[in-house]
Amino acid sequence: MKQKAIIVNFGPQHPAAHGVLRLILQLNSEIIQRTDIHIGLLHRGTETLITTKHYQKSIPYFDRLDYVSMLAQEHAYCLGIEQLLLLENSTIEVNFIRILFDELTRIMNHMLAIACHALDIGSMSSIF
Repeated sequence: MKQKAIIVNFGPQHPAAHGVLRLILQLNSEIIQRTDIHIGLLHRGTETLITTKHYQKSIPYFDRLDYVSMLAQEHAYCLGIEQLLLLENSTIEVNFIRILFDELTRIMNHMLAIACHALDIGSMSSIF
């Protein structure tokens, strides 16, 4: 008896797919026969939205470009705007706060990456 192939959506809602990957899998029993890969499901036309907004009102959109390193994205955008407008923000306090939040974001990014990798390889704990 010939088995009918089934289609399985392994998409952005799946706990093991972190963010922007969607796979449409064609399975025959437990063997993957075909895979359609769709990348960029978090793309919402952010670049177009940003170009239509005032530069100060477009800062929150950078949180959506990289949902893990959001503060670093905002910092890079603000530095670019400051350089374009020839603004100098050289106070030690401002630079200290920016670097502090960039480093906190980097730590959160690494913690999430380690936790997601642990879940992907089968780790289980009371937290997850």
